[in-house]
Amino acid sequence: MEIMLEITQKLKDMSDKGLLDNSIAILNLPARNLCNKRAEKVIGDSGNLEQACDGCVTQAIRNDGTLSLQRIKKIIDYFATNYETKFITINGRGDPFHPNIRQETLEKINYAYKNGIKSYIFTAGNNLDITLSEFLAEHEVNVMISLFGNKFIDAEFFNKKKYFHRIRPLQNEAEIAANLRNLINYYRTSKRQPKQGTTRIGMNYVVSETDLKDERKLRLLKEAANGNKIFFVCNTNFTKHPNEEIQIKLERIANFYSNFNLKHTTDVYGKCQMGAGSSATADYNGMLLRCPYMDNKEGNGKIQNLTEIRIQKVLKSYMEDRKYSCVMRKHER
Repeated sequence: MEIMLEITQKLKDMSDKGLLDNSIAILNLPARNLCNKRAEKVIGDSGNLEQACDGCVTQAIRNDGTLSLQRIKKIIDYFATNYETKFITINGRGDPFHPNIRQETLEKINYAYKNGIKSYIFTAGNNLDITLSEFLAEHEVNVMISLFGNKFIDAEFFNKKKYFHRIRPLQNEAEIAANLRNLINYYRTSKRQPKQGTTRIGMNYVVSETDLKDERKLRLLKEAANGNKIFFVCNTNFTKHPNEEIQIKLERIANFYSNFNLKHTTDVYGKCQMGAGSSATADYNGMLLRCPYMDNKEGNGKIQNLTEIRIQKVLKSYMEDRKYSCVMRKHER
């Protein structure tokens, strides 16, 4: 049985009540672009070693200064007071739980939670130790597990399949699988459960030509995820396939195997709300962006340097433009 991610359901409910038009429901607060998964190697189809997350669009995004934690808290307060923000997200970059930024991420989540705002995190699971998993469950964080760099995860993951311990730079499948299983267990046993029909854990799968040849792995994985009350959504690759016919097939299979046929976790009636007027991004250095996957060069100025009137003008322009194409997959409209 398909189940809806909590943030996805919340956005849909707000849309049905007409509450998305004049609010910024999602405040994106990306951290510095750090990720130790980029050093992981896996054996590719050609038999050669390649990066586990080869092709991730966030790798090219660079850092140039960061906001203080105090400034970040003031930004959360500003959006909550003026724009009825319901969620903060910490995505659009590498791993939000990288050791060098982990504490900052936890502070963001905790501060927002104390002020009635929930968080949404995108992670591949490398640094999800027991303490962190317990913290996330207690703070009712929505967690999207990326399978893009964890291609070894299959339906048998949910049946206690044993994975291999590898020595770096090879990907340590056993360690990552254990981290993800601990996370799922803490959420399953938490006293703070979401409303019936929703979940706070999702999995994101990027379809490939391998799935076109044999859909069995994808089908079984989705069924297993849903059977364990996990939201499941598929995407196509970040860049469009050079063969138009294959691209169409990839988009169709991604749509078919996504829960409720949604393209994104923040999809509301066919439009990703990250770029469609319901969100704003205050980047790691304060740059205002429409979407957390944009580069700083596309920004509208650093929020700490802008006048109140200018900030309002920028945010109004985001809310009024609801036809914006996907930043990551510019071919999607």
